[in-house]
Amino acid sequence: MLKIAKFGGSSVADSLQFKRIKKIVDADEGRKVIVVSAPGKRSPEDNKITDLLYLTYSHVKYGVDPSAVYDMIKDRFCEINGTLGLSLDCEGELKAIKNALSKDTPEDFLVSRGEYFTARLMAEYLGYTFVDASDVIVFDYNGKVNYVASGERLQEKFERYERIVVPGFYGAYPNQ
Repeated sequence: MLKIAKFGGSSVADSLQFKRIKKIVDADEGRKVIVVSAPGKRSPEDNKITDLLYLTYSHVKYGVDPSAVYDMIKDRFCEINGTLGLSLDCEGELKAIKNALSKDTPEDFLVSRGEYFTARLMAEYLGYTFVDASDVIVFDYNGKVNYVASGERLQEKFERYERIVVPGFYGAYPNQ
C-alpha cells in the first residue's frame, strides 16, 4: 500500500526533527512519498523560513539589502545539512539564488525555496529520490490542483523511483 506522509514546518525545524522523521518513515515500509514544508520555528523567539523568504522578497522589491535575512536562512539550512553530514552544497546553492535575486524574481518562486531545500535535504537523509513538486503537481489555470494530470505525472515517477520526497506548497501549470 502506498502511503503519503506530510511533515509540516515544526516537524522539519532542525536536524533533531529530521532524525525523528527518519524514525517515523523507517517504521513503515508503505511510506513511499514524503512531502515536506519549509522549516518552522524551533522556539517561540525563532523565525519560520517562509516568513524570512517573504521578508527577503520585500527587501529585494524595495531595494533594501537582504543579506542579513538571507544569512539567517542560509545558516538554518546549512546547520541541518552539516549536522546530518549531508553532501548538498548548501552555501553554494543558496548563494547562487541570492546572487540571482532581482526585482523581477517572482515572489512564489523565492518563497517556495524553503520547501525545495528542505525536500532536497530530506531526500538525501532518508535515502529517497528528490522529485521537484513542479514535475508532479499540476495546477489548472484557475489555481486548482489537477488531480488527473498530477496523478499521471506521479505514476511516471513511480515507474522510475520507488520512494520520493516532494516539496509542498507549489507545483506548475499544465504548460510547464
